[in-house]
Amino acid sequence: MAKWAKDSGEVSIKIAVVGQTGSGKSSILRDLATSHGQASVRMATLSEAEVTRTEFIWPEPITDGPFVHVRVFALSGQPRHQAAEQLVLAGADGMVFVVDCDPRYIAASRDSLLAMMANASHVGVDWGKMVVVMQYNRAERYPHLQPQELDKWLGIEDGKVARFITSSTRKDDLGVAVNDVVKKVIARLTEQASMA
Repeated sequence: MAKWAKDSGEVSIKIAVVGQTGSGKSSILRDLATSHGQASVRMATLSEAEVTRTEFIWPEPITDGPFVHVRVFALSGQPRHQAAEQLVLAGADGMVFVVDCDPRYIAASRDSLLAMMANASHVGVDWGKMVVVMQYNRAERYPHLQPQELDKWLGIEDGKVARFITSSTRKDDLGVAVNDVVKKVIARLTEQASMA
């Protein structure tokens, strides 16, 4: 969860980017690193999967408060153990669940969503405190996409979770879901600070 570092004048938040294998999570992190300028992308192997990470300072500090240090983690590949996704989810303030819009992969997205929910439960994710956004990626592969139908198939109640529809051919909008999560986490932190 968000950590206030009073001595350094910043707050650190963690965002997890999860979803089915091959849905474009690494591309999303690379787009974020590029769009936030000062960020680099680092990779490590864990349980035969790749954990991709980037971090950057959010352009606007919290009102009358610290700068926001954003850490974003994504899991790519086929992890042999659920512990890899659990590690990415542990302590996250927000999450983006990425779905490949290609109809051939929709069943895999549902399986990934169910597995993620079990992994989140295993590490004690509090859904009341976690900001969750769906990202329906690679929409260019499915030009007749009906987002409401995809919501139903995945078991997502209409209007309960924000969603973004992105295209892998338009690199400039791949990070839109993560940026939305960061804004919502910052708004929540600002509200909590005003009540303290």
